[in-house]
Amino acid sequence: MNYKGILIILLLLLIFSFSVSAQYLEVALVSDIGGFGDNSYNEQLRESLIKAKQDFNLRLEFRESELMTDYQANINYFAENKFDLIWGTGFTMEQAVKEAAQMYPEINFVIFDGIVKEENVMSLTFREEEAAFLAGVIAALKTKSSTVAFIGGRETEIIKGYQRGFKTGVEAVNSEVEVINRYLGSFNDFSTAKRISEKLVSQNVDLIFYAAGPASKGIIDTALETDINLISLDAGDINLAPNNILTVIQKNTDYIVEQIIGSYYNDNYVNEIKEYGLVDNAFILAKNQTEDMLNQEILNKVEEYKQQFIAGEIEIRSSN
Repeated sequence: MNYKGILIILLLLLIFSFSVSAQYLEVALVSDIGGFGDNSYNEQLRESLIKAKQDFNLRLEFRESELMTDYQANINYFAENKFDLIWGTGFTMEQAVKEAAQMYPEINFVIFDGIVKEENVMSLTFREEEAAFLAGVIAALKTKSSTVAFIGGRETEIIKGYQRGFKTGVEAVNSEVEVINRYLGSFNDFSTAKRISEKLVSQNVDLIFYAAGPASKGIIDTALETDINLISLDAGDINLAPNNILTVIQKNTDYIVEQIIGSYYNDNYVNEIKEYGLVDNAFILAKNQTEDMLNQEILNKVEEYKQQFIAGEIEIRSSN
């Protein structure tokens, strides 16, 4: 082969390699009505996608929903513009994602913390009881009165899962610690949350783990007034009671986003209902707050019990 032929081949290889490297994945995220300043999963997912740009060639766009009626238009906007992967946040977006998936069958959608049974949707779900297990371990290690409590909003299957996981975690550490369970009957009843949490404090409870939605503000007010400890599921609560929230059990969005974007790049992406738990590194403790409120000895113990759970040495019973 002459010099000119070699030069042409090298030039073609250079052009090909440039075109491959220039390819990018178009990813969009639509918030629910909490918006991107919610200190919760809208914001977490946005930050995790931005971090993923360090490892992947992404074009990112975000749309914030002020009303639930915005969901469909925001999702459809990205579908009409042929984005590769469109994310929605939370179960309140299930119907909007379902309708968009039916209207745009060639587009892939991801719903975080929700289920949509369409062939072009990946549904990300979580074994919430395993997050609560970590809360129970921490509660048993931190209580001084040996009496702790769980407060749920409504008595749904998911919230009862939190109750079971919490009790399992407490009992794994110390079966003599009493666990009191209470339900508000609503996720919006601030006054009932305040009254029930005050009653629990009078019963010697010095730590409350809660899954009570907006009504949690009543529990937080009680903690501020009585100086008891709390374990939350919402990072936004830290700003309300920084000296009372021991930690927040969060979904590990950095890890999950990295896994899903990576699978898309590596051509092993599959639209399915995926369930994440402790074995998948799906739950983490809010870093800064945890480091401020829990010492390394306790954190080491939490990791020990987590590994025992992953190894199958501890199980969450359905009757807890």
